[in-house]
Amino acid sequence: MHQNKISLRSAFFANEQINSQFELNGFVVLPLLNAEEIKYLNESYNSNLFNNPEGFYSSSFSQNESVKLKLNSGIDTILGPKVNQLFNSFKTLGCCYLSKAPGAIGQMPIHQDWTVVDETKFDSVTIWIPLQDVDEFNGAMQVIPGSHRFSDALRSPLFDNPLSEIENEIRKDLQIITLKAGEALIFSQALIHASPANQSNTNRLAVTFGLIPETADLLFYYKNPETFQAEKYLVPKNFFENYNTKIGQKPIDGKLIKEFNYSQIKITPDEYRLKKHIYQLNKNKQANMKQIFKDKVNQDFFEKEGYLILPILGDQEVVSLKTYYESLHLNDEKGFGFHVSMDQSDKGLCAEIQSKILDITLPKLDEYVENYKPFVASYVIKESNPKGIVPAHQDWSFVDNETEGFCSITCWTALVDMTLDNGCMGVIKGSNKLMQNFRPSPSPQTPVPLSDHMFSIFPYLKTLEMKAGETLFFDNRTFHASPPNTTNEVRLAVGVGITQKDAELVHYFLKPDGNKNTILKYKVDENFFLKYDNARLSTMYDNGEVITDYEVVAEIPYFYDQYTSEDLTTLIKQAGNEYNVPMCEKLAVLFNYDITGVKKEEPILEEKIEEKNIVEDSIQKEWIDNRTFFEKYTPMNILREIKFKLTGK
Repeated sequence: MHQNKISLRSAFFANEQINSQFELNGFVVLPLLNAEEIKYLNESYNSNLFNNPEGFYSSSFSQNESVKLKLNSGIDTILGPKVNQLFNSFKTLGCCYLSKAPGAIGQMPIHQDWTVVDETKFDSVTIWIPLQDVDEFNGAMQVIPGSHRFSDALRSPLFDNPLSEIENEIRKDLQIITLKAGEALIFSQALIHASPANQSNTNRLAVTFGLIPETADLLFYYKNPETFQAEKYLVPKNFFENYNTKIGQKPIDGKLIKEFNYSQIKITPDEYRLKKHIYQLNKNKQANMKQIFKDKVNQDFFEKEGYLILPILGDQEVVSLKTYYESLHLNDEKGFGFHVSMDQSDKGLCAEIQSKILDITLPKLDEYVENYKPFVASYVIKESNPKGIVPAHQDWSFVDNETEGFCSITCWTALVDMTLDNGCMGVIKGSNKLMQNFRPSPSPQTPVPLSDHMFSIFPYLKTLEMKAGETLFFDNRTFHASPPNTTNEVRLAVGVGITQKDAELVHYFLKPDGNKNTILKYKVDENFFLKYDNARLSTMYDNGEVITDYEVVAEIPYFYDQYTSEDLTTLIKQAGNEYNVPMCEKLAVLFNYDITGVKKEEPILEEKIEEKNIVEDSIQKEWIDNRTFFEKYTPMNILREIKFKLTGK
């Protein structure tokens, strides 16, 4: 990958914003030709008919040099002045017409164009302009955004295809670029792209124009079939105008500057998925969240890190909320030790609690946030329990269009001082940018991206000790968790969910058909969260029931990218997270490990029995994991992962 080398590149586009977009995505789309210019280019091609060859055809394939020269001159006359305005100093690589006749054989396979510059320093660029509107039916271009930075592989006619092991992965990710006649797709020649067959009744015609930075050497790589050595040639700028008729031959008009051993770098499916995640992370970093914090410093910090701590409540408000809580005598109805008042079976009581919390907290929140609306409020209680770990997770998707600037935020306010001993909150900073998948209910039935990684994530938590009255704001996409409460007192907080005022509230529910590949999108209001807690939704799912009192606005395929714990750990570290030694030392002592990962005592009997039963069940039949969230993600499992991180065993 070129990640550490991008800073060496000088701006190729004259416009800084366009250059930034190109650097991120590997392409930009710009309006370039007017109607008169489109007409001229169409007529120029049609007056020099090539008998409309079947399938894909480039005018550069023609053996008629005079016709090629005439066509190229016409393209250059139209595009030359426009290219001069768009780019800083450059060298042209030539231009031509690209024709795609109707019929199945016109499909262009998934590929990258040849390596023609030192791609650690420069980009080679193609300007592709259709002379009629194009879409998926008549052969528009398809691309993988960001893929120009996915590989360091050299690309040339006689080299193996570096994409051969991931074509199935790529096929489902291709994005169609629909264009109006005269709009230009300007893309890096390292970008992964393709185009479908032309299913219309007319020829699809485009013009193309290639260029590289003025200071870049034009290169060609050749694999010698006799020595099996790679050969690097310095070639003249008109090289590719003629080489298209001699593809596969050794260059005769270039200078051999290097011979070397080379084994093709092929991207594996795991590498491809990781690089997609890195691209998405970089894209998310550039996305602007709709303003919600009054102070820009707070807004910027929250967007970057995924959390923010501010002093919200005074002593009087803290005492009032604690006193009200004590009057409620709430029970841990589910028996997990960690519970929220919103999950109480008495939903009238839940509504009363929500109203009380909002009455006290909203006037204080108003001092720091604006143009927002609350949609839920609850007490968050963590009983004293040395096994009460809450594993790393993300909260539900509460709002629509999270990738377009909206987000939901939990305002989690401490009503007692929060320390490592009583289970303070912990976050993976920057993780709000790592994943943009839907987060549906219910748990544990819904598979989620963190399902297989909760234990490996936990040791990288940034634990946040807080004073009573301080509020932790966190994006509901942010990975968060907490260690156990080992004190004799309840760890008490209140949580208020807020979002931008113009955001639409939604809920995603896994369709209970047993396939786990479709989610139902509901348009909801604030009352939804009073009526439906996870326990109710979980029971409904198991019974094959769906929500009937809210509108289903869409059925959406449910899938998410999967990656290894090592890949996810790499992303977490890149976001600036470090191994939390104090927390891991505390857990190691608590669960009878020393910091080297050596167990001081045998695991507790209940853990052994659980493992034994699982093994026996799996022998008799395929084991279906019906344990609850907190039964499945036990402290012992987390400690096993910490031990592995420490010892490799």
